[in-house]
Amino acid sequence: MSTSSEDTPSTTVPSDADGAPESPGSESPDASAAGEAFLSGRSAQPRSGLFGPETFSVTGLLFLATTLLSTQLVRIFNQQTLTGAEGSLTYEVQGELTGAGLFSALAVVCAAVALVRADPGTRAWARHLAAATVLVGVVLVVLTVLSYVLLTGA
Repeated sequence: MSTSSEDTPSTTVPSDADGAPESPGSESPDASAAGEAFLSGRSAQPRSGLFGPETFSVTGLLFLATTLLSTQLVRIFNQQTLTGAEGSLTYEVQGELTGAGLFSALAVVCAAVALVRADPGTRAWARHLAAATVLVGVVLVVLTVLSYVLLTGA
């Protein structure tokens, strides 16, 4: 007869991270999926790589922030619509509008790529951020085009 602890049946009930005892058949679906993934040698939740939806949604936000903080798109548009001031399309204003339109379009493209690459494993904040970036970016592209049209007098 062996007195080793390995040979004797355990009478203790395993506990979870909170210290509460678990019943033997009460594994959560996530735990069983993680266990199956471990046994098969793959990760339980596929991780996004460098070019995942989260990266593209944050990149779109940065392009959008660049448009809002470093161009005078809103001032140019307000000057033409609210005050009705007649302006001309100088090289400086044309550069501002081109930069704002370019960065707004890049923001929309990056956020749209994030939405296309999103899958059920994508974090919710990335999907929400990408959708908001698309909406605001499209509004800024429209403002850019309208400002350009108003300044050219077409």
